[in-house]
Amino acid sequence: MRWIGLLLLSVCFHMTYVIRLSAGILREPLAAEFALTASSFGMMSSMVFYAYTLLQIPSGLLADTRGVRSTVAGGMALAGAGSLLFASAQSLPVLFLGRVFMGVGVAGIFVCVMKFIAGNFGEDRFATLSGVTSFIGNAGGIAAQAPLALLVGALAWRGAFLLLGAVCLALAVLCFFILPAGRRSPVSVSDLKKGVRAILRLRGMYFTGLSYLANQSCFLALSGTWGVSYLRAVHGMEAAAAHMTLMVVGIMAGAVAAGRISDRMRSRRRPLCLFAAAHALCWGILLLSGRALPLPVLSGTLFSLGFFAGALVLPWSMAKEMNPPQFTAVAIALLNTAAFLAVAVLTSMMGVALDAAAGLSVDAAWRVSLLLPFAVSVAGLGGALASPETFPER
Repeated sequence: MRWIGLLLLSVCFHMTYVIRLSAGILREPLAAEFALTASSFGMMSSMVFYAYTLLQIPSGLLADTRGVRSTVAGGMALAGAGSLLFASAQSLPVLFLGRVFMGVGVAGIFVCVMKFIAGNFGEDRFATLSGVTSFIGNAGGIAAQAPLALLVGALAWRGAFLLLGAVCLALAVLCFFILPAGRRSPVSVSDLKKGVRAILRLRGMYFTGLSYLANQSCFLALSGTWGVSYLRAVHGMEAAAAHMTLMVVGIMAGAVAAGRISDRMRSRRRPLCLFAAAHALCWGILLLSGRALPLPVLSGTLFSLGFFAGALVLPWSMAKEMNPPQFTAVAIALLNTAAFLAVAVLTSMMGVALDAAAGLSVDAAWRVSLLLPFAVSVAGLGGALASPETFPER
């Protein structure tokens, strides 16, 4: 039964990626209907991430005290309601509110998946199963590119989000009836404060968190919001959504590879540093090359950006290994709080940078915007180098 539960949770995690990355292919229809500038589009897209950020610690608390079933079923129901609200929006405030509800709904899914794996499978399989789960989840990133673009072409953006809302509601019902209830324990604010204080006293959490937020913010800002616009503006690609799939395929492969490499090397820090260095190098190539980048090299760079972002599974294990088992969900939730705040800010600031550089050539304006994720990726490499080794000793 634990494998059925993990599969169902992985499908919910898949839908989390679809929702988070769905804005990238919507810029043109939403700009036409709601007169969105680059800044306002970036802010609209980032609403999911701001809501996701604010709910990380409450979601971790819910997972630890009310169990996985209640947290996931309630979250998917709220995400479905947000998708339906988004699809029916006739004004900007309602459009933004729909994105907020979607972010609130999916905020607890990831933490619940990690808690379910930690509680139902052996410690030596945590990184590998985390990588496999990430593979399934990131497949939602593929669905949010060319397949979602085709769905929008067939049903229009409103029809597509009505369908997404219905799928989320169906998953909520399945989770409620299939996942085990789990034990309920009373919410203790004092215990939560004690756990958060203990986690925040760990110096290694800050460096690991820096590496993780750099990884997540750079990947999601490009793949979830700005990648399609970048490829169309700088490289003249009509099939930009299909090309952005390379990043998502890359992170799917990289997440599995990073987990397996880490378990085989019996190290978290070494593969984290290697992946972070390669990730920063890829951002440097994208930043400096511009439209001169040949298509095969561009394709390889996009895939590599995704592949080396797959190291995101390692900080999950490191947070688990640095903290007591009862605070696993809260520790990972704190990592996600920092990471998705960074995603929201970076996504918004890239739009601000594009508007500020509007007087420059298209290539130069995008170079100004891409300077931001490059700088963040370099900071992430610094965090990886300063992170502690946490792999459990036999």
